[in-house]
Amino acid sequence: MIKQRHTLKIIILLFLFNSNSAIVSAAEHILIPKFGVVERNDNTNHHVGNNSFDLDDDIVSAPGFTYLYKLDNGIAFGAEFFGYENEIISTANNDGDATTGHIYGIVEKLFNAEGTVKPFIGMGLGMVSINFDANINGEISDDYEDNAVGLSYEIFAGAEFEINKDIGMTVEYKYFNFEVDDDIDDRDIEVESDGHALFVGVAIHI
Repeated sequence: MIKQRHTLKIIILLFLFNSNSAIVSAAEHILIPKFGVVERNDNTNHHVGNNSFDLDDDIVSAPGFTYLYKLDNGIAFGAEFFGYENEIISTANNDGDATTGHIYGIVEKLFNAEGTVKPFIGMGLGMVSINFDANINGEISDDYEDNAVGLSYEIFAGAEFEINKDIGMTVEYKYFNFEVDDDIDDRDIEVESDGHALFVGVAIHI
């Protein structure tokens, strides 16, 4: 009887090990370095302390990176980062740059996962950090080192075009929205905006 119980335990452990191995082998890691352009929609009447400032309306370049852990059902979880820089243009007393970084936890659904063209949709929740290398009427100077932080969300859609089983090219469009309402060194910093971006990347399947 004892021997039978011992054998049963071994069978159960082997079954669990094989099941876990199958789950792991069914999933894959995807690394996507990418580069794109960002256009913000609302660049006026932001505030630092008692002073307001505007940002340029230019389309700006944005490097980025995405990591995904994709399951065999096409659902993927991961993280994304991208950043860009806008020029402060409001008045002669306000000059410099504001560098914005977006970081999200994302969930994505990949369709036609075994095909050559793989469309996807997804969303992300996360945060935005703005670093000022600027002078805004004495409220912020060039040696200002702290970042203003706020919440953000994004929705996105795109497709991966398979080159081979390990490499693909991605094209992705996204909409994002964020609000920064932070208090650093007794300065109330308010920046609220939304925008959209277009990215092209290389998907590396591991």
